[in-house]
Amino acid sequence: MRFAICNEHWGNAPFEKVCEDAAACGYQGLELAPFTLKEDPRELTLADATRLVQIAQSFGLEIIGLHWLLTRPTWFSMTTPDAMLRKDVLKFGQQLGRFCGALGGKVMVWGSPKARNLLPEWDVQESFKRAVDVVRGVAEVAWENGAVLAMEPLGRKETNFMNTAAEGIEFCKAVDHPAANSIWM
Repeated sequence: MRFAICNEHWGNAPFEKVCEDAAACGYQGLELAPFTLKEDPRELTLADATRLVQIAQSFGLEIIGLHWLLTRPTWFSMTTPDAMLRKDVLKFGQQLGRFCGALGGKVMVWGSPKARNLLPEWDVQESFKRAVDVVRGVAEVAWENGAVLAMEPLGRKETNFMNTAAEGIEFCKAVDHPAANSIWM
């Protein structure tokens, strides 16, 4: 068993400091939140991934993957009826799939509670289908880049979509892709 920690615990500290502290505490890996790496994580590049891997490795750490995928921009939504917004989320998710692969990461934890919330006027089943389509499109690129998606059920205080392991399993079955067949608890 190896231990990893999420980099957002360090706030705005330089990545070198995150790695130094994590290694000193005995961690072997890091899980990265894209919004902590650049103000607009859509600007993350494969060159950024190479630099981060080199820094992590210099401290004996492995980057295991990504989480808090859709924190920024704050208007991201995978359940929205707005097709253009969902297209942006899909495009960004696919970019993160390539970025995760370039990091050597193997998992993209799909939590992002605000980006999956349903508004009261939205049909739940239609929203479910929209989210499935987005996640399936991201899963295809993640899979091509050696990563899987781990769907994370979250409490009702955080989101009103996918709150239980059973709902997460149902969602993964609907996505029906080998890169999106796990639950992260």
